[in-house]
Amino acid sequence: MRMERLQLLIADDEPLARDLLRRYVEKCNDIVIAAECTTGDEFASALRSVHTDIALLDIRMPGEDVFEVLHQASGIVTLPFIVFATAFDNYAARAFELNAVDYLVKPFTFDRFVQSIRRVRDRRTTGTPQDELAAVIRDLGRRPDRFLVPQRDRMVPIAIEDIAWIQAEGDYSRIHCGTKSYVISRTLKDLELRLDPNRFIRIHRSAIVSTSHIREVHPQGSSRFRVVLSSGTTLIVSRTRSQALRRWML
Repeated sequence: MRMERLQLLIADDEPLARDLLRRYVEKCNDIVIAAECTTGDEFASALRSVHTDIALLDIRMPGEDVFEVLHQASGIVTLPFIVFATAFDNYAARAFELNAVDYLVKPFTFDRFVQSIRRVRDRRTTGTPQDELAAVIRDLGRRPDRFLVPQRDRMVPIAIEDIAWIQAEGDYSRIHCGTKSYVISRTLKDLELRLDPNRFIRIHRSAIVSTSHIREVHPQGSSRFRVVLSSGTTLIVSRTRSQALRRWML
C-alpha cells in the first residue's frame, strides 16, 4: 500500500537551511514541499492560505513572532503538525506547550529529519503524543559530534574534534580546521553553549579554542597568556578569560 504524501511547509529565513531541507525532502518519496516562508508574516499568511500537513519552523525569523502566529492561528484554522528546527535549544519547553511533535536542533542529520516525519505519522495515526517530550529534551542535552557548514551551494559536515578554534565575525562565526575555515550563521555565544566545556575554552570575547589543539601556553605579563595552536596560530588570552585557562592547566 502506497504511503500518503505529506504536504510540508518550511519556514526559515536562512537560504542554506532551506536548501538542506529541500535535499532531505528529495530523498523521501512520501513528502512534498507545499510552501516556503522566510518571515513570521509570510508564515502567518501561509497558514491561512495553503493546505499543509506539517510545518517545519525556525524560531527566530524576521517579522511576527512564530509562537504568537501559532497562538493566533489556532483559533482560526486547523494547524498542521508542528516540528521546530532551530539553532536554539532553550525554547523546547515552550514549543511543547504548543503540542509540537518534535524539536530539531541545527545542525541535524537526514536520519533525524526522517525520525521527525515518522513521529508526525505516528501522531496522525494515534492522535496522541507518544511521550515525545521527555525523549526529545533528553536528546537536547547531548553535545554534537559535528557541525554542518556551508560550502559554496551545499552543506558539509565537519567533525568537532577537527575544530582548532572559532573566531567571532559579528553575528557569524568562522570555524578553523587545519588550513581551512568555514563561516557559519551562528554567534560565538550560541556555539559556546553547544560545545563541551571540557574540550573548548572561551579565551577572548572573539575566540574559542579546542584544548586538544593547544600546543603551547606562554605567560604575557602577570595576568595574561598567549596560546599557540597545533596549526601554528597564536592567540592572546584576555585578562577576564585567563582564569578559565588556568583551571584547564591545573
